[in-house]
Amino acid sequence: MTTPVIIVFAVAVLMILGFASNKFSYAAIAVGVIVVLEVTKILTAKEAWAGFASSTAVLFAAMFVLAAALAKTSLLSKISALIVPEGSSERRAVIGCGLLSILLTTFSNTSSTMATLMPVCYGVADKAGISPKRLLKPTVDLSSIWAAVIPVGLALTAFSVSNELVSNLGGEPTFTMLTFMFARLPVVLIVTLFIFFIGYRFTPDNYDGVGDMASTKGAGKDDKKLSPAKEKLTYVIFTASIVAMIISNYVKFLTAAQCASIGALLVVFTGILSEKEAIRAINLKVIAIYAGTIALAAGITSSGANQVISDFMQNALGGMTSPRLIAFIVMIATCACTQFMNNTSTLNIFRVLAAVVSVACGFDPRAIMIAAEMGATCSVLLPTASATQAMVFAQGGYTVKEYLKAGFPVFALYVVLYMLWVPTIFPAI
Repeated sequence: MTTPVIIVFAVAVLMILGFASNKFSYAAIAVGVIVVLEVTKILTAKEAWAGFASSTAVLFAAMFVLAAALAKTSLLSKISALIVPEGSSERRAVIGCGLLSILLTTFSNTSSTMATLMPVCYGVADKAGISPKRLLKPTVDLSSIWAAVIPVGLALTAFSVSNELVSNLGGEPTFTMLTFMFARLPVVLIVTLFIFFIGYRFTPDNYDGVGDMASTKGAGKDDKKLSPAKEKLTYVIFTASIVAMIISNYVKFLTAAQCASIGALLVVFTGILSEKEAIRAINLKVIAIYAGTIALAAGITSSGANQVISDFMQNALGGMTSPRLIAFIVMIATCACTQFMNNTSTLNIFRVLAAVVSVACGFDPRAIMIAAEMGATCSVLLPTASATQAMVFAQGGYTVKEYLKAGFPVFALYVVLYMLWVPTIFPAI
């Protein structure tokens, strides 16, 4: 194991311990990770600080501005009243936000979904008289596990990539367009019902550390109420921005970040928000934590730590002949790695590993390769698991203990259901 790999593993452990201690600023820890990776030459300055200039960071900033503009209208209160009418239960709020998350994720992506829904969660929580923490974690977890379940957009390419990989290794391609949906849909449906009726109870009900958001606190004492014309204009700009972001997943003309940025600029240029209000709406703590997690993921790749993990897994699986045991190990390893690494990078590593082992053992590759696919989307345990988890963690003011308590039941149920369902419907032999 080389020195850079050791440094990266140490940085990852220290980052988690720093978050878990709850004694230091999360943003400061994240920036510290960036500085260490740059100083130790594991990443160049451009690579280390790239998270702040990434399209996702721009998307977050733009959506904070759009959310602040929307908060000056009566729309959020109307949505909140629709989701949680007077006398509604807390569960109604969780289900309402969760269904919106699933719908948006199906046709968009997790970053766009959570950037859009965060102010809605705050508004609904305020209306229901509960902490936003009760809604944010279930909403982001549902977005994570529902990503690419329905075969639309990029999800349509998964079966083709898998078949090509297996064919190139000399195996028999058995994936169809509906293979991944058939494997994942029953699992995510049961996990969704669990979250709606039981899982949300594991989320904290306190307000400790909850970040202010325009939807519940207002953007500032100097804010002015919008005129009816400007309120309608806000609806047009916000709706057009969201629709454009969804379309951008299918028509490569503008990116989601560019669509949101244009919308954010319009609300300032039209006077819906002042420059100060727009700047004040951007939560830099969220962006800093995101940038730190991106730097760590880049460091894992740049240092070769990802290859160390891959080699270790290949050696560990080399002597095994039980397809269920191999599938279980691939699932657990992928789930664990995706808590620290970029989901796509994790999938690329373990999809290849799963294909190699399946072909070498003469197994039908579907169950084992689906383990890699499902494991990579199980980014629910830690704030380092994905950009959206980092955003929710920072904005919601969670502690690592609270995050683990809320995420572990979902994690465990997801793995158990995979083992009960997928190897059964896609037997290896």
